[in-house]
Amino acid sequence: MNKRKLSLLLIIAFFFITLNSIGQIVSSKEEIYKAVAQSKPGDEIKINDREYKDIQLMVTRSGNTDRPIIIKALNPGKVYFTGDAKVELRAQNIILAGIWFKDGNRDVNKWKSHGPGLVAIYGSYNRVTECVFDCFDEANSAYITTSLTKEGSVPQHCRIDHCVFTDKITFDQVINLNNTASAIKDGRPGGPPMYHRVDHCFFSNPQKPGNAGGAIRIGYYRNDMGRCLVDSNLFQRQDSEAEIITSKSQENVYYANTCLDCQGTMNFRHGDHQIAINNFYIGNDTKFGYGGMFVWGSKHIIACNYFELPETIDSRGNAALYLNPGPENSEHALAFNLIIANNIFKNINGYAIHFNPLYQRRVEFADQNKLKMELPHDLLISGNIFYHENRSQYTFFKDDFAISQKQDWKNNFFYGSEPGIPAEDGLKSTKFKLAKNEFNGDAANLKSIYKPSLINGIKSIEGIDLDIQQLVDGGIKGKPLTWNDVRPNWLKEIPGTYALTTKLSPSREVKFKEVISREH
Repeated sequence: MNKRKLSLLLIIAFFFITLNSIGQIVSSKEEIYKAVAQSKPGDEIKINDREYKDIQLMVTRSGNTDRPIIIKALNPGKVYFTGDAKVELRAQNIILAGIWFKDGNRDVNKWKSHGPGLVAIYGSYNRVTECVFDCFDEANSAYITTSLTKEGSVPQHCRIDHCVFTDKITFDQVINLNNTASAIKDGRPGGPPMYHRVDHCFFSNPQKPGNAGGAIRIGYYRNDMGRCLVDSNLFQRQDSEAEIITSKSQENVYYANTCLDCQGTMNFRHGDHQIAINNFYIGNDTKFGYGGMFVWGSKHIIACNYFELPETIDSRGNAALYLNPGPENSEHALAFNLIIANNIFKNINGYAIHFNPLYQRRVEFADQNKLKMELPHDLLISGNIFYHENRSQYTFFKDDFAISQKQDWKNNFFYGSEPGIPAEDGLKSTKFKLAKNEFNGDAANLKSIYKPSLINGIKSIEGIDLDIQQLVDGGIKGKPLTWNDVRPNWLKEIPGTYALTTKLSPSREVKFKEVISREH
């Protein structure tokens, strides 16, 4: 081969390598549809800056593990999906990145709660990253769902990360992760494990009447298997309903999240053997009542969490941690056989732990369904710190039926208020001080007497890459998340107004009232 031919081949090879690294740039809906329809593993489709009104993007071509198909904004934050838009990821190994969803006008009669989301993921190993969903429209639906195909196939191993969800004025959750079409309550096996991850996202949405849909729902009922990881998210004034998260399946892990000024609780609603570890539940003001966790079911681990709530939720019983009384394995399942370890409850304007919240409601439920009413039992309460800087009108514990004395208390310390229950050997009154922004119990005058409890025999969850034993034994780590910890790199300011003001803009408030009046 002569030098001229060799040089020409090198130029051609360089051209194709360069073209592949740049990716294909598309500038219209038609070009997007064509590029997606012809895509193959490793392709990168870059969408040019502009608004794409009424885009209906269905992706049916798969990438592979090492070479996903990437559909992304050429300049993140400058590509807008608006109008009657929707995205369906019906293949595998697809990445959707950098899109801003806003100014929607979907048909309110065609969309409904618990149906497919604005972005519906039907295939496995897909990812939605660095996208913004800001007050999209007035149609009731989730913003993102993992949805079953017509054949009943369940997507697995998907990731939603570094996304922003703000000022949602419609009903249904922000994110729904589904492994069944609806709740299975007739004794049949529930949905299979999903293994999804939701991480480094920001949620801030206004309060709606009734059971309107919180930030995330995982599964439908207690026999579903979740095995999802929700970690490193910031929920700031995520007020959509009384449940910040409604966890309705087994073996989910909630790790290193921050719930800031949220008028609700993180709920283990259905499904046993779930884990909440190293989360922060904090209120910064006294404008509203704020929540921590409400727990139904058994075999849960609630460890290394930090609670600091200057106001609590009166309708739930004014506490940081609520343990549900009720019949076992029911719609309002009894909380029992729990590990509550190495948590800090600081300056709670309410009870730290409520052992019988909503008791009369649960009695009525049990009577109506002819079920045995029970109170929480078989609780290991170990290595927790209960502190109040100024003596509170509340005791640390609410226990109307003296069940706390029957639990296993070890290595717990309290100071600043009365316990409200007999102080056993495992619950000691000790003078100490937790300074402002003291999140892990390392205060000098506490170190000499306190170390996190070592809880033996804790197993990790299949498919979730966290050493739960090590995390529990290590105590609280780190500090609450901020906007800068979770935002997409290209987005400097929080979209919308609710997160910072607790109010919608006047134009959004008008639309919000229209949605409420239509549904109620």
